[in-house]
Amino acid sequence: MDLATVLLLHKCSFIVGAICCFYVRWRSREPGLDFLAIGDGLLAVASTLAGVGEQGILPYEIWTLASFSIGVTGYALMTTGLIQLSRRGRKRSDCLLVGFSLIFSVVVGWMHWYADNQTRAAIFNANTAAFLGISCIVILRDFFLDRLPARLGLLASLAAAMGFSTLVTVGMIFPQYGPVEPRYAFFMLIICHFSVALFVVVLVQERAETQLRSLANTDALTGIPNRQHFLASLPSELRGGDAFIMIDIDHFKSINDRYGHETGDEVLVGVAQAIATAAGRKVTLGRLGGEEFALFLRDQTEETAVAKADQIRRTVNALAFGSGAETIVPSVSAGVAVWRGDCNAQKLRDQADQALYLAKRGGRDRVELYAGPQSMEERPSSATATTATQHSSGSEHPLGELAA
Repeated sequence: MDLATVLLLHKCSFIVGAICCFYVRWRSREPGLDFLAIGDGLLAVASTLAGVGEQGILPYEIWTLASFSIGVTGYALMTTGLIQLSRRGRKRSDCLLVGFSLIFSVVVGWMHWYADNQTRAAIFNANTAAFLGISCIVILRDFFLDRLPARLGLLASLAAAMGFSTLVTVGMIFPQYGPVEPRYAFFMLIICHFSVALFVVVLVQERAETQLRSLANTDALTGIPNRQHFLASLPSELRGGDAFIMIDIDHFKSINDRYGHETGDEVLVGVAQAIATAAGRKVTLGRLGGEEFALFLRDQTEETAVAKADQIRRTVNALAFGSGAETIVPSVSAGVAVWRGDCNAQKLRDQADQALYLAKRGGRDRVELYAGPQSMEERPSSATATTATQHSSGSEHPLGELAA
């Protein structure tokens, strides 16, 4: 393949990248896409200058230094954009790479290293490999921010581009020992540029899809999973040790009526976050609606399930919300049901709901364990009554607990 064709493809890879990044930036708010687009645009300009210069249209000293400086700056902007895209944020320190590229260009110009084609190509591709290596490190470091398949594709494309840039550098410095002829490595580098642009677009799209799924599965007010996501997360078959905990905020309607819905929402959000914190990550949690929450736990006994519910109750009791001169201290009631091998998930949840009804009927701010159908007929005796008494604070104030 002749040099003119290679330079044309090289320029086209950056033009495609710039167009893709500009378009995706217009359609989304992902940071770094603007730097990527500008960087690709500068690299296309640098490639165009090199092509025009090779035809003798521009003076040698002008096009060599200009294409080198613009190209180095383009890769610096491209790397900056990839760093911002990877971490999904901007920092003032991001401009350091661009500053370095400008200083580096001045040094190369001062030392006249740009005057020799082989030296210029070796320095440029070594700089390119360094910038691409920085991008790879950052993308790998930020992998746990969003474990998306496109991130791996982008990482592989950048790593391959870094490898081919290194091969070009080796081939320029040691032509007789180079493992691959520079023009073939350069051609593969062009393919990598197309691949980088592709995976940048796919990464932004996958992030948008993930965000939409999260919005669909998250309660907009409290930020915890909603009813739909909670029910979908339940296992198809129960096993020994599975348990449901149903939780309801006591006298929540009275809080709304007395202090207003804005204060009510503040209480609701605070209680929801407290429940999520006390529940832990291994518990399936959801807001079923209104002031009602549900938890599904694995590997529980009746004692541990009741203890978890009471831990949540005590965590909520520790909250306090100000409203004017008054302080609102919320409380919750909880019902617990542990699977005994005689029902499905829906029935077990109904049992926890019955225990919750018993807790509210028994004075609220307490935890009740479902002991069987008879528990709906009369106050529990024996073990269930003891458990309920041990885990009750006895507060019966219509607003939980108020203090001036």
